[in-house]
Order: sequence, then structure tokens, then C-alpha cells
Amino acid sequence: MKKFTENRPFVENEFQNAHFDESTGIGANELYEALQKIQDTPTDEPRPLVCAEAYAYLLDNLQLEINEHTPFAVKFNLGIDYSYFATNSIFQKAFSSQKRKIREKELPTEYERFKTFAAAGLDWMSVDFTHTVPNWPYLLQNGFPGILKNAKAARAELIAAGDYESKQIVFLDSVIICYQAMIRLLGRIYAYSLQFNIPQFSACIKRLAERPPETLYEVMQFSVLYLYFEEIGAERGRTLGPIDRLYFPYYENDRKNGTPEEDLKELLRYYFIHFTAAKRFAEQPFTMCGSDKDGKDFTNRLSHIILDVYDEMDIYDPKIHIRYHKDLDKQILRKAVSMIRNGHNSICLIGDEAVFKGYEKIGIPREDSQHYVISGCYEPIVMGMEEAEICAMRFNTVKCVEFAINGGKDIQTGMQVGYASEADIQSFDAFFAIFLKQLDYCTDFALNFIEKQGRYSTRINPSPIYSGSFPECLEKGADVHEYPLKYNNLSLKHHGLATTVDSLVAIQKYVYERKEISLADIRKALAQDWRGFEALQAKVIKDKEKYGNNMDAPDKIMTDILDHLATRYCGRTLERGGKVRLGLDSVYHCIKHGEMTSATPDGRNAKTPISKNLCASDGMDRGGITAYMQSVLKIDSASFLDGVPFDFILHPSAVEGEKGLVDFEALIKVFFEYGGFALQGNIISGETLKEAQLHPEKHATLQVRVCGWNEYFVKLSKVKQDMFIKQCEVSG
Repeated sequence: MKKFTENRPFVENEFQNAHFDESTGIGANELYEALQKIQDTPTDEPRPLVCAEAYAYLLDNLQLEINEHTPFAVKFNLGIDYSYFATNSIFQKAFSSQKRKIREKELPTEYERFKTFAAAGLDWMSVDFTHTVPNWPYLLQNGFPGILKNAKAARAELIAAGDYESKQIVFLDSVIICYQAMIRLLGRIYAYSLQFNIPQFSACIKRLAERPPETLYEVMQFSVLYLYFEEIGAERGRTLGPIDRLYFPYYENDRKNGTPEEDLKELLRYYFIHFTAAKRFAEQPFTMCGSDKDGKDFTNRLSHIILDVYDEMDIYDPKIHIRYHKDLDKQILRKAVSMIRNGHNSICLIGDEAVFKGYEKIGIPREDSQHYVISGCYEPIVMGMEEAEICAMRFNTVKCVEFAINGGKDIQTGMQVGYASEADIQSFDAFFAIFLKQLDYCTDFALNFIEKQGRYSTRINPSPIYSGSFPECLEKGADVHEYPLKYNNLSLKHHGLATTVDSLVAIQKYVYERKEISLADIRKALAQDWRGFEALQAKVIKDKEKYGNNMDAPDKIMTDILDHLATRYCGRTLERGGKVRLGLDSVYHCIKHGEMTSATPDGRNAKTPISKNLCASDGMDRGGITAYMQSVLKIDSASFLDGVPFDFILHPSAVEGEKGLVDFEALIKVFFEYGGFALQGNIISGETLKEAQLHPEKHATLQVRVCGWNEYFVKLSKVKQDMFIKQCEVSG
């Protein structure tokens, strides 16, 4: 095979430019029609078997493409659009209506109430199937044939005990059907690959159909194929795991067997570009480094190689989560800091100590939590032990300020969404108490609705491929969403912290302390999008007391809200036996939330974005990065295990030269020393972004860290671009 540099042009857009061989199977449109017919045909067969048989039909008939320019040569025709982020497969599209049907049939009252919440902009309340953490060690140890063998053995035990028709048998049969189909497909791929001059790939596929992976190449190939197989359904494998540790034994063995290190680096280059080409939604994460329960550093030789290869490639997908601790290898930290400074910033640093304390708060000891990886954007999961449904609730907290002002009614629609609270409130303390009651009322409904949906998870979305990665699922004959793992948690996210806090500060100051406007007139101003109240709006916007500037009044309101949420929800025992986890990251739901939120008392206009993650409201972090960081560090991150991300923007002049690099590194160390949870950001100027907005053709590869992932700036919507520019103007 040619060198990666020669093959790269044939690989980096291979999914978007795929040409599937019609002789290898049925086209995506025809397959979709067949799957839709299976979905719509009434049957008494258990749902897991219906889905498994449809899955097997798809694998037996889908079309293939082979790309001779990469060792990860095969692609499947699943009807996915790769023009931007990859869209859903035809299987998921065909079976996606099941959740609505279950809600309508089994939870009609709650579902109608949910639709009212959703129409008011409170967003997502559902069992989360889309942020999975496969049990990678078990998968690599067993391979596809081993999982199938274990499922058959578990089934044989039940049959020997006289069990022929139980739910456990149905589950195991679904696993067996799916893994048999996967192995049959490997046979099809192998036979088809013999038409091409790719003997290394052909031999690898043949071996993976027969045994677990044994070389670094086989491990990488296995992980790519497993994600393909799992993600045909609703699941999304939101981490490759701690690949420096997982893959190190295979790397070492290859080196002992004489494979040059440069050859293994070439494999990494092809591996990484495969995920770039696949246009993974929010990018494909993997975890690196970290420490054990006693603080011993996990870093190894492969950790350094991974960063070096990634840096030279100038890519942002996959994305990297580096577990930080005080004894992290100094070269790793310096390399990561240098990469972020140079714009190769698809890196998020996660604080081991904050994560360990967060797990301890919900009863999980360091003996187990030392095995955590980051799933999705910032969310820790104890790999192989925990299912946490990290995005079960995405909640627009700003709406609860609106409900407190407006008696529980949505201002834009007039719907009664919150509880019917009093309208004439005599003090800020009373107003704040009503705000908290509205917050509890809405969060309680969301949690109750999610838990009730969880009872029907295996009817909504059976997960035999993902469940097969856990020995507990096979041994107990239970889908992962029947909660057989050691820890079966659920995560709730509250969004829009800065907009919420700044709005409450404005009410406290201008309604109750200075009495410059009545609550009734605030209600009127917000309903009119500040028309007729422009002078007050300008005054509120210019007011310096805003969250994110290390100021007492807003930060006290912020900590009061979060302490209330932590006391009421963090660690609450669930119906399933697990615990509630909390998070504060909003990613770009801040835009969608804003579109469905009226004007707010902080001076924000209707339908504009609310605040993102833990950031100050756009343009309001006037005290600089140090003051912003001090506000964030007042949060008890142990109570918000699902995500407390510190997003920063620094002007390039702040990190110039060796001194700038040392200062940047010191900032990171201070953040984590004082309990910081996660840190990510951009080194960029507003001038550069304005130039890119005006002349996108000159800045096609300019990366920005948008939330938990990177994107090219010129491909962002103007709303997102303007948000970045406004942040840069303040930070610069």
C-alpha cells in the first residue's frame, strides 16, 4: 500500500464520494421499503426478535464498497447522508416511530403533558439510547465469535434448566441472531475483498470472523466494524475507550514481533482519517491518560505517539479527552497545550479528582471510577460497569424565570406549562422561592416521565449488539436497558445558567431593590420584546453585575440555584436502582432554546440564543478569563458529574512565545488544582473570525471549538459565527 500522504486524497472524503457495488446487495431505498414493511406489519412476535430479524435481513442484503487506498477498506450502503454530519441509517429511520407509539399507548397523559413542555421550549425528556459506552475490554477479549459463543452458552444453560420461552431466551436469541448476521457479513466482505489487491485487509477480516483481534491493526479494524454494526440502530458508540491503554499491549506485541514503529504510526493515520471521513456527529471521542485510584499515571509510549500523529494530521475528528491529574506526564501536558495554542484544539481536559469526587458523591468508589472514560462531550462513564443515559433530559432553565414572572404560563404561546403560581410577589426572596418551585415542578415531571419510559426501553429500542458487550447482560439474559449492570444511573442537564442568573439579578435589583419597574411591567416588557422599555433594557445590559465576572451578587444566586438542584436531585435513588446525575452543559441547544424563549429580564431579546454551557452571556464576561474561571470554580462540580465545562477564548497574543505557553499551562493547573471539572477552548482573535466571515474561501480550514466538538468556522451558521465573534471581542 502507498504511504498515507499519497492515499489521503482518496480517503478523507470517501464516505461522501462512495460508489457502492450493485452486485453486492440491494440498494438503500429498496432495503428501507422492506424494513418499513417489517416495522408496519402486525405481529405477536416479541419486539427484540422482530428488530433482530430485520437487522439480520439488512446485513445479509446491504451493498458494499471497497476502497483500496486504506486498510479500513469496507463501507456499507445504509442510506446515510454524509454531506455534513452523518445522518441516521435506513434501519433507524424505519424503526424510529416506535418511541412515539409506545408513549401514545402506554403513557398517554404524560405524553400529552410532555408535548406542552416541548412546545414551550423545555426540550428533551427521554430514555437516551444514543450515548453508549461499549465494554471495549470485553469486546476485544472475545471478538465477534466470542460474544456469539457466550450468548449461546447462556442460552444453553436456560434450556438445560427447562426455560424455553422466557424473556431471557428472547433476549439471548436476539443477540445470537445479530452476531450471527455480523459474522456472515464478515464472510461476504472477505469474499468480495478477494477481487481487490488488498491481502492485508482480506486476511484481517477472515481472522476477525474466526477469533478475537490479536494485532494493533486487527484491534482498530474490529473497533471500526463494531461501531458500524452497533450504530445501524439508534445507538451511538460515543467513545473508542482509553485507546492508549487498550491498544498498548497490541502495540507492544507488534513491536516485539518486528513491526517498525513508523508502520504503526501509519495505521494510526489511516485510523484517524477514517473517522474524519465518516463525519461522525459531534465527532468520535476517545480518552487518554489519567490516573488510577492511587494517583499513578496511566501514560505510556502509545499516548505520546497518538498525540504526535494527531497533531501532524491537522484534523479535528476524532476528538480527544485527556484525563488530567497533578502527576500527568509533563510532556503530554505541554504537547496538548501547544496543540491547543496552534489551533489543533479538538482536545478537552478532564479533571480526574473532580470526577472521582463526583462518583463518590453518588456512592461509586475510586476502585471502580478509576476506569472512567468520557462519553460524548464531557460526560464520565465507568466503562464496563455503568449505564448513565447521559442526555436523558436537556432542560431550558431560563423558562422557569419566565414561569415565575408569568404565573407558570409561557409568554409566547400563553400555555400553562409550569404550575399556576401567584402573580403579585412582594419580595425577591418570595420570587426566588417561586422560581425554585417552578424549577422543581418541571424537573420532577421530566424525571418521572423519563423513568416511566424506561420501563418500555426494550420495546422502544432493543439493544442486542450493545448489550452483547457486557457479560452481565449475557449471564442474566437481560438487555442493557433492563439495567443489569453494576451501576444504572440517569442524567439530567440544566441549560442556560448565565441567562437564568443574570435575569434573576436584574429582577432583584430593578424590581425589588431600586423599584425602577414593577413585576407587572417586567411581564409587559418581556411580552413586547422590550418595545417601549428600551431605556431600561439598555441600562440592564450595561449593568456590570453579571455572572462570569467573579462578582458576589450573581455568583451567590448561581450557587443558590445549583445547591438547591444538588440537594434535591444529585444521588436520588431511581426506580431502576441507580442514581440521578446532574450536568450543566448545553452545547448548541442554547440556540434552539433561545428560539423558543421570550425576551428575558437580563435584556436579551426574544428568540435569540440563551447562554451556552457555563459561559457568561455573550459579551458579558467583562472581567477576563481569570474572573470567569473564578465564577466557574464556585460550582461544586462533584454534584454535577454529568458535565461542568469551562469554555475559554484567549487572544493569540496572550499565549505567544515560551512565556505564553508557560502561563497557559499554569492557568490549566490552577483550574484543576481548585476543583475544575473540564476545560476546553479557543486561541483566536475576533479579527480573524470577522475576516473568515467576510471571506470564507480564504479560511476554509479554520477550526473552532464549538461546544464538545470542533467545526470549521466557515461552515457554522451566521448565528453561531456571531456568537463566537462577540465572545472574542470581549476576551480580546
